[in-house]
Amino acid sequence: MHPDHDGTYGPRDPDACGRMLETSVMTPTRSSQPVGAERLIEVLDPTEDFNFRHFRMRHMIAELLRTGLPPGSRAPDFELSSTDGAVIRLADLRGQPMLLHFVSYTCPVTRGGVSTMRELHRLYGERVRFVEVLARQAHPGERHGAYRSLEGKMEEARDYGLEERVPWLVATDDLEGTTQRAYGGVAAGIYLIDSLGTVAFCGTWGQGPELRRAIDDLLACGGEGAPVGKGTDRRPHLAAAIVAGQSGPLRGGRRALIDLELGFPGANMLMGAGRIARPLLAPLALRTTPLPAATRIALLAVPCGVGAAIGLAVRRRRRDADIPIGG
Repeated sequence: MHPDHDGTYGPRDPDACGRMLETSVMTPTRSSQPVGAERLIEVLDPTEDFNFRHFRMRHMIAELLRTGLPPGSRAPDFELSSTDGAVIRLADLRGQPMLLHFVSYTCPVTRGGVSTMRELHRLYGERVRFVEVLARQAHPGERHGAYRSLEGKMEEARDYGLEERVPWLVATDDLEGTTQRAYGGVAAGIYLIDSLGTVAFCGTWGQGPELRRAIDDLLACGGEGAPVGKGTDRRPHLAAAIVAGQSGPLRGGRRALIDLELGFPGANMLMGAGRIARPLLAPLALRTTPLPAATRIALLAVPCGVGAAIGLAVRRRRRDADIPIGG
């Protein structure tokens, strides 16, 4: 059985696997990024400043431009150190599908997606290998700043695994971000790699319901074939970050929150409102199955409305404080 868009299950097209396998031709690893866009991204987010000290709007714009690796590409090999002391190589993990997820200790998208990852691991952990790679600091601050040593990065990866109660493999990229850049440089990228080492699905802004559809498609075809699901999901999945992601930049400290506001005006108020409304919104925002379009719009409208109400209340209080007594 195969999940439909509304989360129910229905019969799968019996010819789908055949079509996927026929069209799945492993191509050399390369980004689908146009040359002009690659140059602009390098200007906005230069390689030599990979471990930046301050998040700026240009970093967010660069992230919006990144496309990741297209399905059908050969997944770049890697050799990473895990928090349990092992060395992880892609070549050693072939034979079973893999979910490769790039994360950051201070990223609200990472923090907001933890519960979704736990749910996916509960559903598929015995059939799909889960590997998370700690990349650069998304929102560095005075508490947790840009990485300057591999030892410090590994220590933070261990903290991440413990704090988030992660039962799957957590590894660290090197200080230059070699693995992350090989996979298109996407900050919160998530890749479903088939058992032969082919990119089957790419999500560029965290994990949305399309990821679960892709996993189901791939497993229904014996773990081989590309593309699966939509192939590429470039939509920013910010609902989870709004509802459950504020503790990410809070780890960075006050400086991280200030920089986030400068780079993404209104982000702190939006996440504050989402945190307050979490009991109401969590069942909708932190889910692995698709929502109707009208519900998604309402989901974003609620925290925006709460944020606007908070802003008006603060402004009214400040205005009242300026009125002289007896005036």
